[in-house]
Amino acid sequence: MTQALSLNCVSRQFGTVQALHEVDLRIEPGQVHAVLGENGAGKSTAVRILAGLDRPDSGVVELNGTPLRLRSREEATRHGIGLIPQSGSLLAELSLEENLALTQPQVVLRRRRLRRALASAAAAASLDIDLATPIRQLGRAQQQLGEVALALAQGARILLLDEPTSVLDPGEIRGLHARLRELAATGVAIVLITHRLTELRAVADVATVLSHGQVTWHGRVQDTDDTALATAMIGDDPLDTLERSARVKTGGPGALILDGVCAATDDLAPVRDINLQVRPAEIVAVVGTVGSGQRALADVAAGVIPPSSGRRHADNPIAYVPEDRATALLSDLPIKWSAVLPQLRRRRFSRFGILRRGEVAAAARELFAQADVRPPDPELPAAALSGGNAQKLVVGRELASQPRVAVLHAPTQGLDLRASHAVRRQIRDAATSGTAVLLIPTDHDEAQELADRVLLIRGGRVVKEYTAAEYDQIVHQLVDTTPGGASTPC
Repeated sequence: MTQALSLNCVSRQFGTVQALHEVDLRIEPGQVHAVLGENGAGKSTAVRILAGLDRPDSGVVELNGTPLRLRSREEATRHGIGLIPQSGSLLAELSLEENLALTQPQVVLRRRRLRRALASAAAAASLDIDLATPIRQLGRAQQQLGEVALALAQGARILLLDEPTSVLDPGEIRGLHARLRELAATGVAIVLITHRLTELRAVADVATVLSHGQVTWHGRVQDTDDTALATAMIGDDPLDTLERSARVKTGGPGALILDGVCAATDDLAPVRDINLQVRPAEIVAVVGTVGSGQRALADVAAGVIPPSSGRRHADNPIAYVPEDRATALLSDLPIKWSAVLPQLRRRRFSRFGILRRGEVAAAARELFAQADVRPPDPELPAAALSGGNAQKLVVGRELASQPRVAVLHAPTQGLDLRASHAVRRQIRDAATSGTAVLLIPTDHDEAQELADRVLLIRGGRVVKEYTAAEYDQIVHQLVDTTPGGASTPC
């Protein structure tokens, strides 16, 4: 029988930052419980404590009223608590079956029993794949469901999902939501970390809002409205409206030009015969269904991979925010090094071949304050940042370099309302200063809010170009036909 899991008066502090302060959170069987909040509000810290990856400074974790001292993720798993982390934890070269085998404590494995347990769990998660398929060959939604199936096969009856939809397209999100509702109906308790109000409405029964480490609202989703939830997350200070500005765009040659470009690597959907140019002070957005070649387009435009044919030209310096922010960070080193990575050759940071660590830390603090990175501790390992704060760090760092060209792939992925707004303003300001921006947006709103032109990519080719006014019409039609009138990711 599934049991209730709770945090009782839990506090956790990192240096001078109070991540959680006397937080109460109770997860009931058969419910989807959403935990909302801005980046740095304490959501990930709460989940890490529930999953045994961190311990509170005060307060207790309880399972069905009994205090637990969870010292590891494995110990949490033995108590039926399964974590599905935002970045994924499966080994890409192994199959789901082999990943499950690695979690078993026994020296001698009963593979047939493992296979039966996994097959049953996969069916419960509606994961229809060959369990011997390597993880790298699965789509992102299948990988998420694979994580769920693995947790269920290990006996989990409480699932902790940390921003599971941040890299999924609309159809994949709807599919995951349906699976979560089905699991909740069987008595599984589900914690869903999110900052999307539309997601909350689609799948959650109850919600808890965290702000600066404290609970600011808790209750049934049907008993409140989006305005009250947004206020609980970000306070009463309203977000100003971003409007397309009248930037001066030149009619001359593009700062970024792709002429008949083809590009691909083993793990990317290819692009074929791409022709585009982005002029100084212009924002060009590229939209399309996931897997249409966006990542290969971003990589070749930024110069990460060479074109296999065609011509690429880009004015230097170039800023690049990749889809996978982890690749832009030095994960095992203090975040001060990631903060100044593109500028390490500047005289401010090295003199006569000797790194000036004090200047590196000072510059990192400046960036943290500007980009609102929390906690603002230069010595914290980059891997310890929440996904949203890592994203703010990478975007802030790249745009602070005053680039001639900026290639931005899902720049507001995983960000809350206020942080998304701040990043979009940074992008607008960069273009106003003359930067040519190639944007692969996180959602339709982002393209509509920022872009001067919008290109539609399908099967690796640009198949349509819209003016800003034309794209506004397309988005209005999409909103009118989307359940609840919500704008959905591209």
